[in-house]
Amino acid sequence: MEKETTGLYLTGHPMDEYRQAARAVNAAPMGSILADFARDGGPDTYRDEQRVILAGVVAAAKTKTTRNNTLMCYVTLEDDTGSMELLVFSRTLSASGALIQENAPIWVTGRLSVRDEKAPQLLVDEVHPLGTVPDQSGTNEKGIKGDILYIKLEGEEGPIWQRVQRIFLMFPGTEKVIFYFAGSGRKRQGGCVLHPALIQELEDLLGPENVVLRHAKPAS
Repeated sequence: MEKETTGLYLTGHPMDEYRQAARAVNAAPMGSILADFARDGGPDTYRDEQRVILAGVVAAAKTKTTRNNTLMCYVTLEDDTGSMELLVFSRTLSASGALIQENAPIWVTGRLSVRDEKAPQLLVDEVHPLGTVPDQSGTNEKGIKGDILYIKLEGEEGPIWQRVQRIFLMFPGTEKVIFYFAGSGRKRQGGCVLHPALIQELEDLLGPENVVLRHAKPAS
């Protein structure tokens, strides 16, 4: 809300928490790309059609129907150096559209596209959730051990469990998730990236009462 009200982030940029994760995926700073293409003599480091990785927070996303009657999405992605427009076409949107939500941290791969006098855009091939990266002591940048996600389901058979498994395939990671099956009393443990889009997908499917994120205590 603070940016919508004042035009500025008063309490720090949202990417502050994810800067280490952006470095881990070798993301290019968006400000560097924009500045390079704005050079009087033309770009020196980047070029049209070059494949790059970007990481940032989704500032805006708008879906449109193309002339071929397929969906595409215009996404404004922002890091702490600048922002760029991403073009996400039907195939990628179908596979990863759930990740593209306002204020969600993501990293993407794709090809730079420079047309006419427009600022560089990115034609996106893949979208991934961007999670904080733990340090050597097993704590994240805030010094807090990883949170644990608890999921309650009725059983290990049927379409609901299968759908839950498909959702988690989109969010691979090492943060802990525990599945509790009420019918049998059994538990399973897995790993994921604790991403806002993951929580939202699960709450929509199972109900908020069956999706509980427990925050770990600060390391002593």
